[in-house]
Amino acid sequence: MDFELLKQKAFASGINQIELYEEKAHSLNINFFDETIDQREENDTNVFAIRGVYNNQIATIYVENDDNNEIDEIIKRLKEAASSITKNDPFFIYGGDENYTKLPIDENDFDKYSLQDKIDILKNLASYFKSKAPYFYHVQLSYEQGYNEVSIINSNGLNVCRKNNFAVIVAELICQKDGEMKNNFSFKFLKKLKDFDAFSFADDIIEKTVSQFDAITIPSNSYKVVLSNEVVCSLLGVYQSIFYANSVKDKLSFLENSINKKVFGDNVTLVDDPFLKASPFNNTFDDEGVATRKNTIVENGYLKTFAHNLSTAAYFNTKTTGNGFKSSTSKSVGISFNTLCLEPGETSFTDLLCKVNDGVLITDITGLHAGVNVISGDFNVQCSGYLIKNGKKDRAVTLIVLSGKFQDLFNNIKEIANDCTYYRDVYAPSIYIESMNISGK
Repeated sequence: MDFELLKQKAFASGINQIELYEEKAHSLNINFFDETIDQREENDTNVFAIRGVYNNQIATIYVENDDNNEIDEIIKRLKEAASSITKNDPFFIYGGDENYTKLPIDENDFDKYSLQDKIDILKNLASYFKSKAPYFYHVQLSYEQGYNEVSIINSNGLNVCRKNNFAVIVAELICQKDGEMKNNFSFKFLKKLKDFDAFSFADDIIEKTVSQFDAITIPSNSYKVVLSNEVVCSLLGVYQSIFYANSVKDKLSFLENSINKKVFGDNVTLVDDPFLKASPFNNTFDDEGVATRKNTIVENGYLKTFAHNLSTAAYFNTKTTGNGFKSSTSKSVGISFNTLCLEPGETSFTDLLCKVNDGVLITDITGLHAGVNVISGDFNVQCSGYLIKNGKKDRAVTLIVLSGKFQDLFNNIKEIANDCTYYRDVYAPSIYIESMNISGK
């Protein structure tokens, strides 16, 4: 869409500020069930969010057609929408920052592989699962590749663009032994397809699935507990909204009035990193056009800042942290992290188990949303994992419930490992807690 033409016509009609937000996306999805293609889909989208200020009110409309002939209708709709607004909430059309971080050139190799090459990767992986997994029953595989481009240009001088490419391979293995079924789900984000070690990926899933057979429960008690890196990511993912300024404003965070106060243990540092190499998504600006930066949220246990967009920054009389993001183009700007990172320690996962000696390793949590109260910090979730005996992973454990408070958990971390993984926009290692309550038999 021709922004200069849009601006010219908008100004002539009495709109005094105008912004064009455009998102282009391409996606490829290939799904396999066992060794057969279950679904193959490829899509292109191009959508726009257009904001305009008219009579000191701001309105937004959404269109899916890149057609300059629609500009007159767009302006008409903007003026009608603005004229119907009676609230006097503050609004912001950001003029941009002086500097934006320049990211390294994306060197992915996805386009060097044909569609058939990508299908063959899944087909060979499915064959490997079928031949190598004891008690094999079914395997579901998918390859997803995506390209996303967001550009924002407005009449206040902002003109920015960001691009992200990613590919991810997802696998769920189901095994059956004596009528009992076990499954394990895993995924791998890829920077380059040539670096994908398919058989190592499969072997890890096979081991995790088969080791669950003949699992036991354990007596209810207080145990030394290691939470695996994926479990830590899941917990931080569920609770990350406690660090959002809009949650604080709406009384939905137990961290209200806690800036510069000790909220977690000395060894806890949480950082929002928009440029993390391990993340498939890097952002040089947020969806308001604000330059992103690495923000320390918690430093050595002290809460340093909440995550802000322009609106909450104005409300709290502070500066935005560049965390104003939309969940989709058609939604209004909210708050979210780029990648929330728990700073790792120096201990390997193997050495962490040795230090525990005897305890419980939690590798999977279910019912996070039903069993979690984000406002109070309480959680009561079903989980599974393994006993730790003599410093090593031992027999599988199931049908146990882990309970406690998020703030207590992060105040009682005895040691943090160095085995960081990326999962659900969080990057975190495994952690060792000296004592946690587990309900079993």
